[in-house]
Amino acid sequence: MNLKALREKVKNITDYSPELQVFNDQIDELLNDAFYELWTAKRWTFSTALAHLSLHTDITSGTDLEASATKVNANVTFGSRSVTFSANMKRLSYTDIWEGQPIEIQTREYIISKVLSANQILLDRQFEGTTDADDLTWTIKKRTYDLPEDCLELLYIGYRDEPYNAIPVRGKAQGLLPRREEDYNLRVDLAMGYAEAYIPTPSINIPAAEQIGTATAAGGTVPNGYYELCWAFVKDGKVGPLSEPKTHNVQLEAGVGTIQVTFKGWDDVLIAADAFQSADQQPTQWEGYRKRIYWNKNVDRATGERLGLPCWLSVTSGGTRNTATYLEPVIVSDQLSSHNIIDINSFDNGSSRYIERDGLHQEIRLHPRPIGYDTKKVITGENAETIYFRQMAMRYMRKPKDILLQTDSPELPVEFHQLIVYKALEQIYLKMGQTGLSNTYSGKYDKAIKGLERRYVDKIDLAPRRGQFDMGQRIGRYIWQQLKYNG
Repeated sequence: MNLKALREKVKNITDYSPELQVFNDQIDELLNDAFYELWTAKRWTFSTALAHLSLHTDITSGTDLEASATKVNANVTFGSRSVTFSANMKRLSYTDIWEGQPIEIQTREYIISKVLSANQILLDRQFEGTTDADDLTWTIKKRTYDLPEDCLELLYIGYRDEPYNAIPVRGKAQGLLPRREEDYNLRVDLAMGYAEAYIPTPSINIPAAEQIGTATAAGGTVPNGYYELCWAFVKDGKVGPLSEPKTHNVQLEAGVGTIQVTFKGWDDVLIAADAFQSADQQPTQWEGYRKRIYWNKNVDRATGERLGLPCWLSVTSGGTRNTATYLEPVIVSDQLSSHNIIDINSFDNGSSRYIERDGLHQEIRLHPRPIGYDTKKVITGENAETIYFRQMAMRYMRKPKDILLQTDSPELPVEFHQLIVYKALEQIYLKMGQTGLSNTYSGKYDKAIKGLERRYVDKIDLAPRRGQFDMGQRIGRYIWQQLKYNG
């Protein structure tokens, strides 16, 4: 059943179906709450996802200009936050990978606050070493990794594609709680070819956006009509909570125009980071906080009325479909307080949906820090180079996609869609004070969920056969109590 069918099921059972959008939205919220509660009740086989984690090698003075033996020098000045390199490095331009990561210079570590360009970064504090225009001691390290945006719980991470005769045999990486890692006194900066463990690090909190301003300008290809918009901060590739939305009406004689979006705080002050000044001792407010704009698909373009719960999609760069960036979200610079949406193709139904994380993002640190590689990615064009990295397989319990559009269906076996209706009815009757009916549907839910558990709860094999999947003699083993390899 899709959302419309689920809602009509609830209305038919309650024998109450006023044609009010507010009432429909209330039912939809209850259905989504019921779906989320069901989804997170157990580790269901259908709630897991597979992904790969790309492990990036260090960026050092000699690793990024493959076509030349020339070293890449770092220009560092005592008391300055700016570091300028003698050559462009395309790897560095992937800001969501390297911002927030450490750089070691002259045996001291700093955090990269912002990547200004492919050859310039800003440190989180003033450089404390010796001024040197040709420093070769620098190393940029990838120490922490973001888990997928829809990750609720990491279930597995390890190496699945090694040669069968690899020694030592690597597979699942051991998960260690921070307290256990502290007891083992593991070296944070220990670097080897492969990671053998992972440690959850404190969640990263991205602040909520506040207000959005809109205006209409001539030019562009956005047709007349209503558009509901909001925005969110993006820091180190992580998206924060959405701002207060605003519906904007484009009305121009030409029939098309441009939507001018401004990013504002509750005090109506425009939000933009100051340009870097060499005298800055600390990062300025909003430094590195870029912006991402979203539009609500559940809005009637002609009337401006909502057609259901908000379904937020990314505003993209637009253009034509034969361009590589067509569906890429627009990322507005931290120094800009506005953005012009000029292309109707920026509102594409195929763009990515917003995933609610309340600004909290999970990260892990791998131990040892992997620096080997087995995969190449060649970047062509100006400053061509080759990126080397290794991959780990991940399996995790994912967050479900909200059922927001009329045609959205819950991501669980169709024969158990009725469970969502039962749970929603339990809450509806409880709210109405009809505890008897509430208990009735609570009992129906409890009985039906047992069938779901029998079929779809994630569990180990009932009768594993030792050696069934043996791939040869395995020499040596890892003893985690000692955290060392015994061969």
